[in-house]
Amino acid sequence: MRGVFIATFFMLLCALQPLCAAEPEGACLELSTKEIDLGDLFLDDSKQVYRLTFRNVGDVPLVITEVRTSCACTTVQHDRRKVMPGEQGVLTITFDPRKASMGMLYRVLQIHSTSRGGVEHVTLKANILE
Repeated sequence: MRGVFIATFFMLLCALQPLCAAEPEGACLELSTKEIDLGDLFLDDSKQVYRLTFRNVGDVPLVITEVRTSCACTTVQHDRRKVMPGEQGVLTITFDPRKASMGMLYRVLQIHSTSRGGVEHVTLKANILE
């Protein structure tokens, strides 16, 4: 009888362990959008600035480690501060039409972070007119 009690106790303990000692799942980057449409722009227009917001929907702090752009016409500024779970952050994207070629263009931003997903992509599009 004592053996059955001990076995039942250990089975119950193993079943409840995930509830008591939940492991953190990690940081999770959630972007406000994955596509930025700047519309029609002229070659001599001034720089366009867009503020892309994001949120850490994970359960540990998130850090944006690097943002890569696919063209010299686009730059991104960001903090390297920790974004705590539930908090929001901002990436400031600047697009210079004077450095772009005419016609429809699509540029990809690669956002590297400590998020579970690692890299997120955002597409920037515009129609550059003469």
